[in-house]
Amino acid sequence: MPLIFREMQVEDLPAVFELRVSTRENAVTLEELEEDYGITPASLAEAMAGDVKGWLCEEQGVVVGFAMGDRSNGEVQVVAVRPGFEGRGIGKRLLGLVETWLYEAGHREIWLLSNPDSSVRAHGFYRRLGWQPTGERRGYDEVLRRTADLEDHASASGAE
Repeated sequence: MPLIFREMQVEDLPAVFELRVSTRENAVTLEELEEDYGITPASLAEAMAGDVKGWLCEEQGVVVGFAMGDRSNGEVQVVAVRPGFEGRGIGKRLLGLVETWLYEAGHREIWLLSNPDSSVRAHGFYRRLGWQPTGERRGYDEVLRRTADLEDHASASGAE
C-alpha cells in the first residue's frame, strides 16, 4: 500500500499520541509526556496554533510515523515511527520535511535532543544523516546540531 505524507492537523493528535507511546525505543507513557515534558493533547494543539508544526505518514489511514519541529528555536522535537514500519525511509523523510521547514523559517543551524547510547537506533540514524554531537547534555540526552545547504536539503527530503 502507498505511504501518504502530509502536514499534521490537530485532529491527528489522538493517533499521534497513540503512536508515540507504542515506539520500541525511547518509549514513553502519556503520564510521562505530561509530567516530564508538559505535553498533552491540549498543550500540543495550542503549540500547533503557534510555532510548532509537524508532518505524518499514513498507510491505509493508519498513522505510521510523525515528526515535529519548533520554528521559534530551531528544534526538531520528535521523530517517531510505528514498530514494524522502521527501515522503510519513513523517519528519514519526515525528519527531512521538518528540517527543510526549519531552514526555510530562517534557521541556519537546527538542533535536537537524542539518546547518547550508541546501542539505540536513533544514535546512528541521526549521525548518518549529518547530525553532529555538540558535547552538550540536557538531562540524560545529548544535543545534536545540523547545518545544511537548503538546495541540497530540499532534494534529500524529497521536496520538489
